[in-house]
Amino acid sequence: MLRNFLLALVWIAAVLVVVGFLGPLHRAADSIAIVRPALGILCLLGVFLGRALWHRTVFAVIALLAMSTTAIPFMPQAPGGDMRVYSKNLWFANTQVQAVVADIEAADVDVVMLQEVSEKNNSILGLLKPRFPHQHLCKFSGRIGIAVVSKHPFAGEPVCSRNRPIAAAPVDLGSQRVWAVSAHIPWPWPYGSVENEQAALDVLSKLEGPVVIAGDFNNVPWSHRVTSIAAMTETQLAGPMGPTLHLRGIPLPIDFALAPRGGTVEMRPMLGSSHAGVLADVGVWVRGEL
Repeated sequence: MLRNFLLALVWIAAVLVVVGFLGPLHRAADSIAIVRPALGILCLLGVFLGRALWHRTVFAVIALLAMSTTAIPFMPQAPGGDMRVYSKNLWFANTQVQAVVADIEAADVDVVMLQEVSEKNNSILGLLKPRFPHQHLCKFSGRIGIAVVSKHPFAGEPVCSRNRPIAAAPVDLGSQRVWAVSAHIPWPWPYGSVENEQAALDVLSKLEGPVVIAGDFNNVPWSHRVTSIAAMTETQLAGPMGPTLHLRGIPLPIDFALAPRGGTVEMRPMLGSSHAGVLADVGVWVRGEL
């Protein structure tokens, strides 16, 4: 009886793994993809519990598919070396602004991407101004915004998306221009994030030249949301990724950085937020292009 119950769970897990790859058809699949690692582990259990060889083969293939597509973001990479960025969802009510500023300054970065900049924490922009004088803030409501702040000058006009998800600024990195993008895309289905996802893609599709994106994607790196953004901008995930938000005890890797050549990532403390910070040393150019 117990074996039959466990096998039923494994079959459900196997179906959900497959459904989680259907993000292009419906955004509910992206929400299911969030739990793909756990579903893959359940499928491994089916390799031992399956009654027939073809059952065990199906479970093994689906478990391998789940693990192979979710393991890559957690693998270490070579340092990027072209640009150093710090990304942080501040949390709108954060009162530890001084601690965040100290952590940013100690990291010695080129550009900072901030999300949930609010009336309660926007003093961070003034505190960062001596080191990061070039600042771009997109306010999408009376109390929440997204910012890009840079120690290097802007090489053109910054842009804001038509609603919440994107703030972008062209940064001059010693005669080379890079678009620095701060992202904060709302939670996927069943929340109404379709318009925000499209607004992000509309902006990103118009950016010319290399793009570095960091922020709170509210989804996992293997989701259709993130892979479609990476494909459009010709970027790849900097790693190794780690959990940045604990939702009811569940560790979720939803804050990260994308760059043309990937790079390395270090998780930074919460510092008054519900999100860990992300410090990324990313690659922008092929060495021969410099």
